[in-house]
Formats: sequence, structure tokens, C-alpha cells
Amino acid sequence: MSDPVVDLLESVWVSIAHLGADLSNEQWDTPTECPGWSVRDQVSHITGLELMLAGENPEPPATEGGLEGIAAFNEGQIAPRRSRPGAEVLAEMNDICARRLEMLRGLPEEKWDEVGFTPIGDAPYRTFMHIRVFDCWAHEQDMRRALGIPGHLSGPVVQHCLDWHTRNMGYVVGKKAGAPDGSTVVFDIVGDADGPRAVAVADGRAKPSAPPDNPTATVHADVDTYNALCCGRTDPSGALAGGLVTVAGDIDLGERVILALPYVS
Repeated sequence: MSDPVVDLLESVWVSIAHLGADLSNEQWDTPTECPGWSVRDQVSHITGLELMLAGENPEPPATEGGLEGIAAFNEGQIAPRRSRPGAEVLAEMNDICARRLEMLRGLPEEKWDEVGFTPIGDAPYRTFMHIRVFDCWAHEQDMRRALGIPGHLSGPVVQHCLDWHTRNMGYVVGKKAGAPDGSTVVFDIVGDADGPRAVAVADGRAKPSAPPDNPTATVHADVDTYNALCCGRTDPSGALAGGLVTVAGDIDLGERVILALPYVS
């Protein structure tokens, strides 16, 4: 039996395929919030990584400009596809993603538990695939914001990605924002089917907890804004000034948390 994460991957890939199906050439060239990346480039990025994970793309082409590491890898996938029609790039993504789903559904249980490289360090392969769901959905939202075509802001994939953000909120609240011992920050996100989430600080450690009746600070935003802030796509100061994200309770702490939200590198 394959891991449930496979169904989430299929859902996000199908959503991206539907988004791209009717785009014009001009829309494929639309710049996104990822510097230097167009809508086409976002799809190329997803395609390149899945080809690598399938073992079909172990050494991407060399790039210019002195890029190293993941930046060099990303550009190596994107640059050769920039001259290709968006529909052709999308077809390539659909092809590799279909083959990846077949591979994942046939993966033995021991392979899911096998520890190896992931973007957050060595971890089980299962963890890598959970990260892939988040990464693909985040890039889908990059495309949607650029195109002005909102969508896929609810459902199992979105809840999975909100869970991923929650996993990292202890770092944001405790380390980056410096919330003091005894404080609790609640994230009240419109569109989160699981309701408000909280991070409590005790004995110098910040970790997810049940939302209390009287939190120290509460951060209010919608799913798209919250995700864009966490991914570093939206400027926190601008979001505060524009009322896209608001604070109740301890204003100083809440605003420090909002300014610290960008954690995805």
C-alpha cells in the first residue's frame, strides 16, 4: 500500500495541470514573485525536480553566473525550457508526474522509511514527499497570484501545507520573534478547516499547543496571505500596512511574529 501522501501529490499536480491547460503564450511569460521566474519557469522547476527524483536527470546542464547548489540546479532545469512553449513544458510535467505517481504507488514500504537527502537534511523518503506536496502547492500559488487566477485554497493539500507551516511556527515565534516565556500566539487563518492554531512558549521552548481562551497575541490572515508571508513572497510590513494581516492582543509581539513569518528559504 502506498503512502497517503501520493494522493496529495496527485491532487496538486492535477490542479497545476488544470491551471495551465488554457494559458496563452503571454500568460506563460508572466513574471511571478520568485525573482526572475515566469509562470513557465515555475512549471519547469517542478518538472526538473521530478525528473531528478525519477533518476532521469541526475546532472542538470551547467549554468552561467556562478550559481551553486540548489540555485544552480534550479537554473539548470529552467534555462533550457525558457524558449519552449508553455503548453509543451506543461505536457512534459504531466508526463513525468504521471510516471512518478506510478513509481510511488509501487514503492516498497522499506523505501518510504529509507533515510536520505531532503531539503531539510537527511530524513526518510516519506518526509521528502511531504515536502514535495508543500513545494508544489506553494509554486502553484505563485502562479495563481501572478495570473490573478485564485484557486486551490481549500482541501486536503491545503490542510497538509498548513500543517507544514505549523510545524515551523515554533522557530518563527520563539527564535525569530523572541516571544517570551509564558506567552502564546494564536494563528487564526480564514480558510483553515482545522481552526485556530497556537504556539506556546515555556521553559525557553516554543511549540504548537491547543489555543487558549486568552492568548497573548492573535494573528489574523487568510490562507493565501499567510502562506505568501511564510514563503517570503509578500512583504510583512506591506501586508500589515495594507491590512492583509492584523493583530489582536499584544500588538508589539504580534507584529514581531508577522515580521518573522518568512521562513522558507
